[in-house]
Amino acid sequence: MGTTRIKVIDLSSSQQEIKTSRKHAEKLAGVPKLEKEEKEKRQEKQAEEAVPQDQTAETETTQPDKNLASESETKAEEAKKAAPASLKKKAPGRHRGSNYEKAKKLVEDKLYSAQDALELLPKTSFTKFDPAVEMHLGVSEKNIKGSVNFPHLEVKTKDKKYLVFSEKKPQANAKNVTFANEKTIDDLESGKIKPGRDFDTVIASPKFMPALAKVAKILGPRGMMPNPKNGTVTENFEKVLEDTKTASTLFKTDPSSPVVHIKIGKLSQKQDELTKNMKALVLAIGTSKIKKATITTTMGPAIKLDPASL
Repeated sequence: MGTTRIKVIDLSSSQQEIKTSRKHAEKLAGVPKLEKEEKEKRQEKQAEEAVPQDQTAETETTQPDKNLASESETKAEEAKKAAPASLKKKAPGRHRGSNYEKAKKLVEDKLYSAQDALELLPKTSFTKFDPAVEMHLGVSEKNIKGSVNFPHLEVKTKDKKYLVFSEKKPQANAKNVTFANEKTIDDLESGKIKPGRDFDTVIASPKFMPALAKVAKILGPRGMMPNPKNGTVTENFEKVLEDTKTASTLFKTDPSSPVVHIKIGKLSQKQDELTKNMKALVLAIGTSKIKKATITTTMGPAIKLDPASL
């Protein structure tokens, strides 16, 4: 086979046509491309060499600003030191006043008996109002909750309405009590009678519990479904109504720790009344469950109690 010949036209040359081989023609055609790549490389190199100069210039221009900033910071620190103590920021944490610090000095770091602690309470109170007496009990279990009837503590409660399912004959003088039957269950299903509007608590004898299962989806979410544990499933509904006349105080442990916080009275009360309230609380929780105890007034320092004296 013979060598393939092609024509190459070079416009920059006076010679219009050159007869050459294909390989030679490809080399000639690649010259402009090589020149373009070399030009781009030279431009990139020049750009890289120019960067340090720009950075140096920028550093030189920003250096005075930094010097000015450091001078202003120094002046600000000097002004802060020279400012009066009243204008300075207080250290983070709970602030205690001078009255509290004086009261705290009266309390020794020891376990007081219940009687000695109650005698010390008035000396540690510095408020102008009649403060509450509070107890804080560290218990051995979580999720402890219940209620206590303090013999000497006024508790504000609203008049509750009761819905009673029982076969016993209704009392003529029953206050805030509605006696119910099977028809009442149908009214609950249809919405004629509504929890929270027509009644607040449901009491039922065991016989009505199977029928009340039909309205469990209505009473359950509202916490009104009769339950033997809270005494609302009983034949003796009169006793339940009688017990509710005495206002009770609910207590439960703190969500984050096994501690019960509760008010047991006012500082103006007699020591004997506060002692009885304290005993009622201890009996409601259980002496074996109480590990630590403190007593205090509103805004006053805590006084550690000996659990054995409770």
